[in-house]
Amino acid sequence: MAIVKPIEIVRLLQSRIQVDVNQDLETSQQHPVHDAFKPPDIDESVIRSAMERIRSSQAMSGCNRLLQLLTFVVESTLRGSGGHLKETTIGVEVFGRSPDYDPKVDTIVRSQAWRLRAKLRKYYSSEGANDPMVIDIPTGQYVPFFRVRQTAGCGD
Repeated sequence: MAIVKPIEIVRLLQSRIQVDVNQDLETSQQHPVHDAFKPPDIDESVIRSAMERIRSSQAMSGCNRLLQLLTFVVESTLRGSGGHLKETTIGVEVFGRSPDYDPKVDTIVRSQAWRLRAKLRKYYSSEGANDPMVIDIPTGQYVPFFRVRQTAGCGD
């Protein structure tokens, strides 16, 4: 039976993480995020106002980490960096994980994204039911989708 030294394990993990990061970069270059995540006819101030309503809502009261996550993904997308919203990036930038953390072991990003999606559903089913803008984070990704709600016409 071979003995594996801790330093060899660290080097192996760093190598594997570097391969994962390189693959993410190659994938994002081959399949860039399209403008479907930020429709050109929606003013950024409208999106930021919608985010502020969510941030100040009762549904999000006391959920500081979720608010940090929401702000990070929305602002990153508005800056045009939505294609770089990967689990590792969010873990480091939002949740203070070290750059070499393993998201397969530490599921903080996935679990908090799940909680954020649940809170957004709660918000839009209650106090945000009449908001003109919906911010959604589809399951399986971290890039938010922005949608303007259709208002009921007056029968013109």
